[in-house]
Amino acid sequence: MIIFGTNPVLEALRSHPERIHYVGVARGVNTQRVFDAAKKAGVPVRVLPPEQIDHLARGVHNGVIADVSEASYADFEGIVAREDANFVLILDGITDPQNFGAILRVADAFGVIVVVIPQHESVGLTPAAVKASAGASEWVPVAQVTNLARTIEDLKKRDYWVYAASANGERPSAIDFTGKVALVLGSEGKGIRRNVLEHCDRTVTIPMLGRVESLNVASAAAVLCYEVRRQQRGGAEK
Repeated sequence: MIIFGTNPVLEALRSHPERIHYVGVARGVNTQRVFDAAKKAGVPVRVLPPEQIDHLARGVHNGVIADVSEASYADFEGIVAREDANFVLILDGITDPQNFGAILRVADAFGVIVVVIPQHESVGLTPAAVKASAGASEWVPVAQVTNLARTIEDLKKRDYWVYAASANGERPSAIDFTGKVALVLGSEGKGIRRNVLEHCDRTVTIPMLGRVESLNVASAAAVLCYEVRRQQRGGAEK
């Protein structure tokens, strides 16, 4: 798989250099940071014609690509069994790689322990999503599951409270997020599917003061994840 862009490649070099076959940089482009990081990680660097980089990346790449092994998905059961596991983000039907990548950045910023996606009707760790995550995909575990409803019930057995972001829910400030929390977000068009929503404990809604009815799903994830982590840290903005 080809990933592209300076930040995604640098984070891949920092986190999983063993997965990188080589780093490619465009001839004539100043990429000293990438050269230095690749040398430190023991990863070979190839200087390639700019047109070859363009062909391989198929997107905005800053003159940098990396050929990496396909990303492996995380072991959901193993992660949620850990003592420090207290914040899970579940995505139902997110198909836009830009949104998915942005949500991974949010998950990294606010300490989400694992992002859960369904195997079908969902974007995965594609090159476009990796690029949009600006390197966060290298640090945030992503787990694929066959059935979100069953996954939610499994989390409940582990003492998680499951909150669905949905219209007509409660204000985030009215909910106690201090325990084990699983937050469910759906696509902007269809929202959370009914068979998933009915397994959630409560719904939460971001109060809106403007004329636009809703936020982009990645923006909504940022607002809600911030509030969850703020409460879990005792209200202290550390």
